[in-house]
Amino acid sequence: MDNKIKLHDKFFKPFISYAEMEEAIDRLADRVNADFRDSDDVPIFLCVLNGAIMFTAAMMKRLNFKAELVSIKLSSYQGTASTGTVLIPIGLTAPVEGRRVIIFEDIVDTGNTIVALKEMLLSKGAREVRICTMLLKPDVYKKDERLDYVGKEIPNAFIVGYGLDYDELGRNLPDIYVLDEPKDKHMKYYILFGPPGAGKGTQATAMVEKYNLHHISTGALLRKEIAAGTELGLKAKSLIEAGSLVPDEVVEGMIESEFKTVTGVDGFLLDGFPRTIAQAEALDAILERNGEKVTSIVSIMIPDGMIIERISKRAAIEGRADDADVSVIKNRIDTYHNQTEPLIDYYKKAGTYNEIDGVGTIEEVRDRIFGLVDKF
Repeated sequence: MDNKIKLHDKFFKPFISYAEMEEAIDRLADRVNADFRDSDDVPIFLCVLNGAIMFTAAMMKRLNFKAELVSIKLSSYQGTASTGTVLIPIGLTAPVEGRRVIIFEDIVDTGNTIVALKEMLLSKGAREVRICTMLLKPDVYKKDERLDYVGKEIPNAFIVGYGLDYDELGRNLPDIYVLDEPKDKHMKYYILFGPPGAGKGTQATAMVEKYNLHHISTGALLRKEIAAGTELGLKAKSLIEAGSLVPDEVVEGMIESEFKTVTGVDGFLLDGFPRTIAQAEALDAILERNGEKVTSIVSIMIPDGMIIERISKRAAIEGRADDADVSVIKNRIDTYHNQTEPLIDYYKKAGTYNEIDGVGTIEEVRDRIFGLVDKF
């Protein structure tokens, strides 16, 4: 992919490659073929102009059942902001009464357009209407209407390419680019340390809300990439299914992708990464490539005795037998110390390590963390 491009008055940076889009559309077409290959009728492919032209063409080359192509033009965008109003400047080019319809849409965000279109088709007598979208922004799609086929899920960002435009420019780009919003300040990158029972999850939620951070948990990130069917996600899935550990470079690639694609935040909070010196060095290299660096380590410390007390209490409340065994808890504590202590030395040398006393109420610990983070 090229580096930054300029369309009108705005710059866009690489986001999703043509090869990655083609792979996603391959998988999408396989699902549609499986659902329609034994149909005894001829469904209608409804292309939403102009954005879905490239997507519709790509799908038609892959679908192997009989169908008719119809088009309609809708718009809910002006510039880079949604107007929230569905406009229909061009009507249907063929009747849909009694027919099954598959809508091909380039991207679904709020869902206002696609839901209004489906309702309109049903009001015109369509027997069935399915929605097939190349891209979905799950963070802003809050409609009850189910989307039948989704190619890829993306963050809530403005994109161009592969049929998508900015004031009619950029549709012909084979790759997809995301708006490169100018930064008047560096992003913040916090790493959360803490043993089992230290309350990291609770405090992470408070930090994310107060400082407008994006929380990156490696476990959740793996599940997200696998569900989205990305190249890294598919690689991770195959390794997990084979009983193998996901290598560092795959996890690092997912984290770097989050840094590049998540917008509208003031920084990131990493939880569960890095766990080794090699991972810490890789993270430094990722940030350095973008002129950034780790802002601070937030290490919530509690005594080992309190770890045992808190986890045992949690086990009794939640009925978790594995956490009720003191020997198992002690083994988790030893693992934590063995993994974390080398990292503590690493970040102390870098001058970014900060300890927080984790003893006290949730509010007391939270106030200590906020007092630290406020300095940055």
